[in-house]
Amino acid sequence: MMPVQQYGRIVICGGGCYGGYYVRQLARARAAGALQCREIIVVDRDPDCRVARLVHAIETGDAVATAQHGWRLYPAAASEDASPVQPSAERLAAMPGDAAAYQDLPIRFVSADWDSFFARMFAAALDTARHGAHDAHDADVARDTWRDSVVPSPLMPHLLAHWVAARMAAHRPGAVVRQVPVSSAPETPWRRAAPDAAHYASFATWMCPINCIEPPRCPETRGPRDWTMPAAVRLAAGAAAAAGAPYHVLAIFHTTHRVYGVGMFDVADAIATDAAIAAAHERASLRVMVASVSHCHGALAELLAEALTHHEAPDVSREPALRHDAARLLL
Repeated sequence: MMPVQQYGRIVICGGGCYGGYYVRQLARARAAGALQCREIIVVDRDPDCRVARLVHAIETGDAVATAQHGWRLYPAAASEDASPVQPSAERLAAMPGDAAAYQDLPIRFVSADWDSFFARMFAAALDTARHGAHDAHDADVARDTWRDSVVPSPLMPHLLAHWVAARMAAHRPGAVVRQVPVSSAPETPWRRAAPDAAHYASFATWMCPINCIEPPRCPETRGPRDWTMPAAVRLAAGAAAAAGAPYHVLAIFHTTHRVYGVGMFDVADAIATDAAIAAAHERASLRVMVASVSHCHGALAELLAEALTHHEAPDVSREPALRHDAARLLL
C-alpha cells in the first residue's frame, strides 16, 4: 500500500469546474484513507461559484443541494438540534454523484482574488518560518506550514511571478523590478511568448487531459516520458550562465502528482525562494527566473531588479505595470 499523504492546508485555486474536480478527488482520497490534511481551502473571487455552493451544502448537511452538484453526501446520524435537508432513501439512491464520504470534510471557501490571497498566505508562512512557535498551537501551525501545498489551476495567470516580484521589491527598497522577456528558455516542442513577457513551454504538441498524472509512460505517445520540465529549465539556466548572463535565483515551483490525480506544489518552495532573494540583497542587480512547472508543461518569467543611482528618480508614469502589482501585494 502507498503511504498516507500528510498535509497541513491544501489550497485549491478556483471554484469552478476544475476546482470542483480537485475537491472531489481529494475528498475521495481522504475517504479512502490515502490523504490526511488539516484543511482544504478553495479560493475564488466569485462568492457564488460552484464550489462555494457545494461547501455551503456540505456545511449545512443539504444532501439535495450537494447532489445537484454531482456529489452524494453521507451524513452522520442526525442530532436533535440538527435539521439537514434529507431526501427519501429511494431518491438518495437515485441521485448522481460520488461515493465519497463528505461528512466532516475540513473544507473552507474563501472569496478573494488569487494575488491578494497568496500574498497573505505566503507572508504568514514566511513569518512562521522566521520566528517559529510561541506555544503548542503555534507549534502545530508551524509544523503544518512546511506541509502546506497549493493546487494550481490550469487556466491561472503566472501568480508566482507576481509574488516573487513583490518579494524582490520588499528585499530591495527603492529598486525597480521589471518583468523582461525570457532570455534563456528551455528547448521544447511547443513554446509561446505572451504579451506580458511570460514564456509558456510544453513537451506536448497535443491537448493533455486535465487528470493526466504525467506517468513514466506517456498515455499519448505510448512511450517513456523521457522529459521533465524542471531539468529543462535548469539546463536553460546553465546555458544562460555560460553565456555570461546568469540567473542569480532560480525559483522552480514544481507541481507533481500527489494523490488521486491532483497535482500540487509546496509552500516550502515559496519560503526557500524568499530566502534566496534575501541572501542576494547586496547585488546591484538581481536576475530571477520564476518557473511554475509540471513534468510536461511550464510558465516562465524573468524578473530583473535594478537599484536606482543617486541621480535617478523613478518616473511613476513610465514604470511597468508589474511594479505597481508588486507594490499592491505588499499592502
